Amino acid sequence: MTLDIKREEAIAELLIDIRSIVASHKAASICSYPATGLDSFLAIDGHPLEPVLPVPSPNETEPELKRVDLPDPPAINDNNHSDHQRLAEIETEVGKCRSCALSKNRVRAVAGKNGGKSIRLFIVGHWLQVSDEAGFQTVFGLEEDRMLTRMLSAIHLSVEDVFISNVIKCGIKVGIQPQAGHVEACASYLQRQISAASPDCICTMGMVAARAMLPHSQPLSKIRGRFYPYKTANGTEIPLIPTYHPGFLLQNPEMKNATWQDLQLLQKRLR
Repeated sequence: MTLDIKREEAIAELLIDIRSIVASHKAASICSYPATGLDSFLAIDGHPLEPVLPVPSPNETEPELKRVDLPDPPAINDNNHSDHQRLAEIETEVGKCRSCALSKNRVRAVAGKNGGKSIRLFIVGHWLQVSDEAGFQTVFGLEEDRMLTRMLSAIHLSVEDVFISNVIKCGIKVGIQPQAGHVEACASYLQRQISAASPDCICTMGMVAARAMLPHSQPLSKIRGRFYPYKTANGTEIPLIPTYHPGFLLQNPEMKNATWQDLQLLQKRLR
């Protein structure tokens, strides 16, 4: 009986993962799959990609909120000047980057944003898909940024305490599908940003971000709910917790409870 229960749980977990991947591809306007090479089409270094999902329908049950854009950094005090200067220098590099073919199709460079105070939490998503002008000042997307702000508020964090970035630094149009090489081309930017920010904790949001920063090939549903050590270039270890991306939650509200558990763990760690 116990084996049967475990088997049913494993099948249910697999179905959730497959459903999530298919829903993500559909949202990214992928309506068909090639007859050959399906594995490479679905994977990034052997792992499925999780595109940012589109803005939900007007019937979305989330409360109506005014647009929330992350503020530009205010004046920086002397103690944090060097770190913020390094982040600004990386942002300039990202704006000029032509390291991969994705730069030819980008709408704008998206290095990341924060409020300008000492950075307690560094959040990493996958990439920004820009569907209209409303997305030009966002990091994850208009509705995704709104949800992220609510998530941070729920654990008593302000956007001023957080640096928000993506694995891929190009904001691209809906329908363009990044590949493994594009993630690799941006890897050094993200690593240097984290070293410069020196946050208390890191939170990856979404499957791509988790697999870009952790040596795990298991589904996100298997690795979430705990902290892992992330080692920076200078050897400093920063606790990292993976959870679901706001865009994924907009399409899969049943996963909000699991994400809330992750956020509570993060809140306790930051106290």
